[in-house]
Amino acid sequence: MATKATIKDVARLAEVSPSTVSRALRDNPRISQEVRRRVRDVAKALDFHPNQMARSLVKQETRIVGVLFAESASASMGHPFYPAVLQGLGKVAGERRYHMLLSTGVENMSEADAMRDMADSGFASGLICLSTFTSPQDAGAGITLPMVEIGHPLDPEHSYYVDNDNVLAGGEATRYLLRRGHRHILFLGYDKRFIMMENRMKGFRQAMAEFSAPVREDWIVPARLIENMPDFTHLGEIFRHADRPTAVVSMDDPLSIGLNGFLLTLGLSVPADVSIVSFNNTQAGQYHTPALTTIDVHPRELGIHAMTLLLNIIRGTVENPTHIDVPFTLIQRDSVAEIPVE
Repeated sequence: MATKATIKDVARLAEVSPSTVSRALRDNPRISQEVRRRVRDVAKALDFHPNQMARSLVKQETRIVGVLFAESASASMGHPFYPAVLQGLGKVAGERRYHMLLSTGVENMSEADAMRDMADSGFASGLICLSTFTSPQDAGAGITLPMVEIGHPLDPEHSYYVDNDNVLAGGEATRYLLRRGHRHILFLGYDKRFIMMENRMKGFRQAMAEFSAPVREDWIVPARLIENMPDFTHLGEIFRHADRPTAVVSMDDPLSIGLNGFLLTLGLSVPADVSIVSFNNTQAGQYHTPALTTIDVHPRELGIHAMTLLLNIIRGTVENPTHIDVPFTLIQRDSVAEIPVE
């Protein structure tokens, strides 16, 4: 097996010192263009690549950002939202020559433990958390690394975070149905573990109150985020009743597609019998029949803003806790029908 080239090999052939090689490969302006070119030519000929990790540990800093998933990474990556967020994170990280270290996550590890594991590893210069929970976990205790959360944190005044206005989003999804005559509306996919869901529920209740539409607590149907498996027995009882919902605010496109198939087994169709406003604007929802009216929360933009904010914090250009709101978009398609107002 051929011996791997070292920085000393490059320095010897380029007739410079190892420190000059290091500076030249980092485009240090103190090194002339001619020397930088010569060093790069030698490095390319020897197939030499700087050991980023070793260099980072010596300098006691890294160009690595830890990314923590709310659920296990394998489950999260199966949902279109998280790959889109990672695209945004990766775009900014790549442009600024940072790398991402993904937390694989396990079901029996809390968000706080995963966060501490990542911080204690010494590999990361900062952390990005891909969701925020409703239950206090003292997640930041003892962690000095810069951190940005995607989602509304428990302590917004002292946090750096990027989010949509989920109260407004939940309200707008509901008002879209209310303005089209619907008053019997079911809320599908409530997951009380997440602040995002609590806020969408708040918006739902506010909109229903504005139109004097009653909220049926038994029509608040839970489902775990990402898994999209509601209690179909309970849904069957609701939709088989004569006084059934005429519309649904659903928290996810895959959940809405599953509901559509389930309603067909009951002899009900979308939107003729039941209208649906969904969330997340997936390709599956776009090409489904009927195409889903949905709220696009723009996950790629969430990732872009989160990584930009974190790297600016690391750089020292952001001092006080702050947040960025990414506007959502309601996309009108074919899953909503108007009905006469009662």
